[in-house]
Amino acid sequence: MNKKTKLIVFASSIILSTIILCFFLTGYYSGDTKLIYFHGYANYSINDTHLRDGRFILTIIFIILGMINPAIKTTYIIALIISIFILSLCVVEIYYIISKYKEIKEKKQKIMVFLISYTYIFNFIIVDMLQYVENFMLSASILCFIIAIKKIIIEKHKKVGFALTLLGVLCYQGTIPMYIATAILVTILENKKINIEYFKKILPCAISIFVSALVSVVLVNLVPVVTGMELTDRISKIEYLENIEKNILRMGEAILYSFDLFPPYLWISITILILALSAIVGIRKKKIQFSINVLFVFMMYIFSWLVMFPIQISINAPRVSYVIGQAVSAMLIYIYCTNFGELKSKFYINSIVIITIIYFVITIFSILKSTYDLKLANKLDQNFSQKIDSEIASLEEQGITINKITIRYTESEENIKKYSELVRENSNYILGTYNLKMLEFYTGRHIEGRVPDFTEEMEHEYFNEKESEDEVQFCNVGDVLYILVNL
Repeated sequence: MNKKTKLIVFASSIILSTIILCFFLTGYYSGDTKLIYFHGYANYSINDTHLRDGRFILTIIFIILGMINPAIKTTYIIALIISIFILSLCVVEIYYIISKYKEIKEKKQKIMVFLISYTYIFNFIIVDMLQYVENFMLSASILCFIIAIKKIIIEKHKKVGFALTLLGVLCYQGTIPMYIATAILVTILENKKINIEYFKKILPCAISIFVSALVSVVLVNLVPVVTGMELTDRISKIEYLENIEKNILRMGEAILYSFDLFPPYLWISITILILALSAIVGIRKKKIQFSINVLFVFMMYIFSWLVMFPIQISINAPRVSYVIGQAVSAMLIYIYCTNFGELKSKFYINSIVIITIIYFVITIFSILKSTYDLKLANKLDQNFSQKIDSEIASLEEQGITINKITIRYTESEENIKKYSELVRENSNYILGTYNLKMLEFYTGRHIEGRVPDFTEEMEHEYFNEKESEDEVQFCNVGDVLYILVNL
């Protein structure tokens, strides 16, 4: 793989990623981002998350950010741009790994390998990972892991590989399943068969990730000893067996609906189609080992996903299920690298090419739609905040001071369904969890005071005579602003 090819792959990835992440590149606010706004960079990192979770590199970065104190929107956009560059380097690395096991000469081959490499990194789960300000560290963890696996398995530089593995874990522990699965994939590409030699080759990776994870656990448990702070609830109150049970019970939902980040049933349908076609061609061409290996690759990605089950409810945190988003591309990588053209089945070859293209297109549009929906959730909250702010400003011009705000919702299932599941799950306005903190975050208006009850009787008294088709209605009684939301 020459420098020109690397540059083309890198540039293509950056351009494509800039397009599909255009909605996020204008700024996005996750729930954690709002916490940073209220707590401050350093306080959030030290007392809320990073330090007590053993993410010391992030803690240092956030302390520095606290000294500079840039606008939260600016920080997020810069972090996302950095992530795009880092993840594009990951695409180059995957492209390189494929090129080590399959000669890439023709233009069509180069395009196909790029599509597979790109969807391996920028799969539908990436949306969840990129919505946080810390996204650049999650991306750095992925890059460290891929290079570490390359160093250990392909280039035989085990010490460098171990150092990068440890660095990847210290960046973010939630990507460990991705390391395990990718190591399994690259080892089978290297060894061709699953035998004693296979396990010998993957052993250095297994030791590296085990020791690195153990170091992380030790460091996390040293935090209370050194600082006197308690571990976060995510660590100190983990119910391992309960988490495993909940994850197993919701596995089907996660797989069928793809965390609401990919069209329902489509991911599993594409997976079954690849496995079925590979099984048929393997049997017909008497290459049953090929079919077994394709199934093995898929099952190892599922197995790697299970590693996080005792620790995190995956459906609530899709980012720890990043490996699931990689599974289809992983099978395509294996199929392509094992000279599937030698199977001499035009139908199978053409089918895999078509599946690759379709999967790529669907992934691109899924990322676009998901980022649009999440941005829309932000916009709904922001618009609602601005309406409240404008109403209060109008009342202030009339000499009326508002010290308390209370909100009541009346919902229409038909109206709610016009929004996607992703919008409904991420908009405080739609969820009915909007509070005064949201008003302050979006408008800067700070209102103190106990929020009074807003009963059905009050609704009839204050709003019956003001029938309106408006989604949001206001009525002030003294220093209280009553808000009726008709969703």
